[in-house]
Amino acid sequence: MKLSLRWLADHVDLAGIEPDEIARQLTMKTALIEGVERRGAGLEQVKIGHVLHREKHPNADRLSFCKVDAGSGPIEVVCGAPNVAAGQKIAYAPVGCTLPNGLTLEARKIRGLTSNGMICSTDELGLGGGHDGILVLPEDAPVGAPFADYWGVRDAVLEIDNKSITHRADLWGHFGFARELAAIFARPLTTLPLDATLRPDPASFPVRIDDPLGCPCWLGLRVEIDAVPPTPPWMARRLEAAGMRPISLLVDLSNYVMLEIGQPTHPFDEEKLRGRKIVVRRARAGEKLTTLDGQLRDLEGEDLVIADGERAVALAGVMGGHECEVGPTTRRLLLESASFEAARVRKTSARLGLRSEAVARFEKVLDAALPEQALRRYAWLLKQIAPAARVQPGFAAAGGAHPRTPTLALRPARVRAKLGLDVADDEIVARLQSIGFDVRADGERLAVTVPSHRSRRDVTGEDDLIEEVGRLAGYERVVPSLPRLAVKPPVIAPARAIERSLVRTLVHECAYAETLGYSFATDRHVALYHGGEAGGPFVKLLNSLTVDSTRMRLSLVPGLLDAARRNLVEFDDVRLFECGREYHPQPAEVAEGLPRERRVAALLRAARGSDAEALLLQLRGDVERCLARLGIEWRGGAPSAVPPFAHPGRAIAVTVGPLVLGTLAALHPEVARRFEIADTVAIAELDLDAVATLRRGVRKMAPLSPFPPVRRDLALVTPESIAVAAVEQVIREAAGPLLASLELFDVYRGKGVDAGHRSLAFRLVYRGSDRTLSDAEIEPLQQRMVAALAAQGIRLRT
Repeated sequence: MKLSLRWLADHVDLAGIEPDEIARQLTMKTALIEGVERRGAGLEQVKIGHVLHREKHPNADRLSFCKVDAGSGPIEVVCGAPNVAAGQKIAYAPVGCTLPNGLTLEARKIRGLTSNGMICSTDELGLGGGHDGILVLPEDAPVGAPFADYWGVRDAVLEIDNKSITHRADLWGHFGFARELAAIFARPLTTLPLDATLRPDPASFPVRIDDPLGCPCWLGLRVEIDAVPPTPPWMARRLEAAGMRPISLLVDLSNYVMLEIGQPTHPFDEEKLRGRKIVVRRARAGEKLTTLDGQLRDLEGEDLVIADGERAVALAGVMGGHECEVGPTTRRLLLESASFEAARVRKTSARLGLRSEAVARFEKVLDAALPEQALRRYAWLLKQIAPAARVQPGFAAAGGAHPRTPTLALRPARVRAKLGLDVADDEIVARLQSIGFDVRADGERLAVTVPSHRSRRDVTGEDDLIEEVGRLAGYERVVPSLPRLAVKPPVIAPARAIERSLVRTLVHECAYAETLGYSFATDRHVALYHGGEAGGPFVKLLNSLTVDSTRMRLSLVPGLLDAARRNLVEFDDVRLFECGREYHPQPAEVAEGLPRERRVAALLRAARGSDAEALLLQLRGDVERCLARLGIEWRGGAPSAVPPFAHPGRAIAVTVGPLVLGTLAALHPEVARRFEIADTVAIAELDLDAVATLRRGVRKMAPLSPFPPVRRDLALVTPESIAVAAVEQVIREAAGPLLASLELFDVYRGKGVDAGHRSLAFRLVYRGSDRTLSDAEIEPLQQRMVAALAAQGIRLRT
């Protein structure tokens, strides 16, 4: 949201206060100001000029040779605009002037004639628009006057962070901020001029509210006008400063009132309304409406609409309809000003993906006093700008939303205790009164009446009043002091501790990079990884952020594959992981139909030119290290089922007893082809919820053995059908407790190894805790091991 200081000055005197100071004080006490834009900078030397003479350039068909008076006599200027003509008042930039676009003007010859300066277009003046022609000013523009002052562009515009005023419906208009500035700088607040002659007259125009919860109050002002004058320049400049494009007077007035007091209104062309009546109702089944943006909208029963005698003509609180739009030929106007249910407006807006300035305000729960105030303000402004307009003194009215002004008790002693600030009772009263609160003494307490513009979901209790006093008094006045608090180490949830351990191990010990993907499954991922909808079922989104992300993800792997493909363009060795959630649908009778969220860690290693089995073994080592840091010893086995990413012949189930923790596997060639990955990839997927069920006992440190280890290497010719994990299990059982570690360090296929077999090379480390082991102790273990392996069809490689 943008605030014009020139506009604010209508309501509060800000003379002598720099824009940066205003921004600083508002940030400290009201709302975050993200920046200050100084409009009109670079136009200091631009003057209002009068085109005395214009003739065709003798040496160019599309140029004009002009004589311009900017208050100091005729000046010769060459102009390329097609609309320049003698007698016009224009914006003239002299030689030496630097325009907002950075161009510094010099006297120069153009096709043989010297041009001294420039006749400017709106684009060259930094006011938007285009190069279609020069800016032509009204005939009464004073020659020689500074253009920026006359055109009203010299202004400072504050950029508000909308998130900082989400809870403050009263701050969605200039007048609300003027009230704040009056309180902050102790300046008087000018009363907003309103048309006091208006009165409610239900007979003015027939109105019926069929849904009083959706629309507590609907007011309509009737106006007859024979010719709509143009929007005055000062109003157009203010709308532009606030980020809105001027359209026509009747529409611009509606937008102006909204930006000034925060109440949206909507003008209807009364002659286009059928049946001469307004009905506020829910949309009918199958009903459609073309909104002002030209889009045909399919309506639903929860949508609130404004209808005439035959059809819907506007989406209540969201956007008007195209069929009753105000245009140049409008002669009879019906101005709507109403209260709408905030939640209903928000739901309709979200469902249709339709945001508007009206939605941004109606979804905040507005002051019930605003609809009538907006009508009176619109009428007052219209009478000032177009005195010939005939405003009907009686306005249509249906329903009635009564402003709430609750009275709350406030204890001054609690204010001081809560803020840690010595604020006198008189100052507390003054601070609250400065923003429109009524305060009276009630014994040792204060009775504070909250004005209607702050009583809706904003100031509802004593602590809210204390906050008002604190922010206006200035939190910088609070003297810093260290609180006396018991310091206890934070309790980390087991699930969080497991995830942190994985991240530390993978990043700091295994050189992985962490990724963070969206929780949505894109259409591309569904097609390439899951094979379409058949790979589901998926949890569907009602209001997706994008048209191609309408489902929640079933796996983290597709996101990792996309990231790997991009990284493999530049790097030969890629290691990525993500800890996140998968979303699996459940029947309606389970958990009220909410999806089951499964916490998962997915690891990916990719290497250019690497052997697939070697890469899989490296990934296995990474998984072993992660689980070892959690105190979990696991065994590999043949998986009973493999996920879509897994190569069926190169997959290992990560198990602890009967519990399956996950799968690690080489990437399935078909999946690699779909994702356009030509390099070797291995992936592991761990179920963190399953990992969390394994209790980590107290880890006891054992003293290091002072005795040297005994190392033995075994090369075993093993049938392809026997898993590595099964071989390891035989070795461990045969070696007994003296086996300190077992590592697979090589896999070989080729010359010297029978077809259907592979050579697995293991390194065994034996160590005794109380003695140095001898060969006489090791050899029987080795022989027993070879015999046990032979019983499984595994022999030593010679």
